[in-house]
Order: sequence, then C-alpha cells, then structure tokens
Amino acid sequence: MIKRKILWWLLMLLGLVLAVWLMSNNEGYVLIVRSPYRIQFSFNFFLMIFVVSFFALHYCLRLLHFLRRIPTNRRAKKEALRLKASNAALIEGMQALAAGNIEKAKTSAMLSQQLIPSPAVEKVIELLTAAQAKQGELFK
Repeated sequence: MIKRKILWWLLMLLGLVLAVWLMSNNEGYVLIVRSPYRIQFSFNFFLMIFVVSFFALHYCLRLLHFLRRIPTNRRAKKEALRLKASNAALIEGMQALAAGNIEKAKTSAMLSQQLIPSPAVEKVIELLTAAQAKQGELFK
C-alpha cells in the first residue's frame, strides 16, 4: 500500500517536471478569430484551460452520477437493514425454540415474515402453530 502511494507520488512529480519542461520550451499561441473579435493567448494557457476543463467536466459528471444513484442506494440500504432485522428475528426464534418456548419462537417467526415475506418462513409458522396446539392439548 505504501509502495503504491510512493510510486504514484513519484509518477505525479515526474509528470509535473515534464509538463514544466515542455511548457518552458513552448512559445506558440492560439488565435481565435470571430469577426469582429480576436482573442489571442499562449498555447500553454490553452493547454492548462483544456486540462482543467476536462477534469471539471469529469468530476461534474461523477457528481451527477452520484446524485442520480442516491435513491437506489438508499433503497438498497433499507432493504439490507430489513433483511438484517429479519435474520435477527429468525435467530432469536430458533434460540427460543431450542429453549422450548414455542410461543416466542412463533412470534419471532411472524416478525421475520412481516419484514421479509417468505414461503419457507410461512411453513415454519404453520408448524409452530401446530406444535403450539399439540403442546396446549398435552397440558389440558
């Protein structure tokens, strides 16, 4: 990681030195004629404006892309949080079932089903309801 950063800094320094050397040996100019106006500036200034405008356009487009993806990212984050809460409810239900508390296991499974509907969880709820009914019959 550090070697990569050092390499990039050295490459940027080399690029800067090369740009300064090329610009110091350049005496050209750019002439833009639009009747009745004439604009003349150095070629070095034109290159700097061109490079700066390229980077400005690039980062403006990246910002626009980021702003357009905000709703999608937010929906994905909310879905991930729902999935995490659903999984936590299922794990809590499995722990309650292992402890022998069928009612709490059923409640946790129903919460998980509300968060993320699934046919498998629905079948588990049916089995827990049947087990709860059998348990009620045994203790009557």
